[in-house]
Amino acid sequence: MASAMLKPGADSAVFDRLGLEHNTMHDQRLAVEVLGLFLAQLPATLQLLDNAATAAEWKFAAHTLKGASAAVGAQKLQNLAACLENLAFPGEPGVRLLRLQGLRVAAAEFAQAAGSAYPPA
Repeated sequence: MASAMLKPGADSAVFDRLGLEHNTMHDQRLAVEVLGLFLAQLPATLQLLDNAATAAEWKFAAHTLKGASAAVGAQKLQNLAACLENLAFPGEPGVRLLRLQGLRVAAAEFAQAAGSAYPPA
C-alpha cells in the first residue's frame, strides 16, 4: 500500500515481532540490540517532529521515523509516521497536535509490546 493511502485509523499491529525477527535474521540478541537502539532514539525523533520549524524538517523527521519503525516491526508507528510525512506543514495546528499526541501513544504502546516480547535480561 502506498504511504499516501495510509490513514491514521488504519488497523495495524502495534508490534510485528515476526517482521523484526526476519529483519534481524532470527538472531534474538541482534533483535534486542536493534530494539534498544530504536527505543533509545525514539524520544529524540519525536522531539524533532515537535520542534520542526520548516516543511523540510517535518518531512525529514517523519520519514526517519517511518523507516526506523518499519525496520523494527512498529507497524502502527510506521503508519502514523507516513500520515505525518504527508501532512501539510505547518497545516492546521490542532490537527498536527492531535497527530503528534497519537504518535506518542503509539510509541508507548510499542515500547510496552516490545518490552513484553523481549524482556530486559
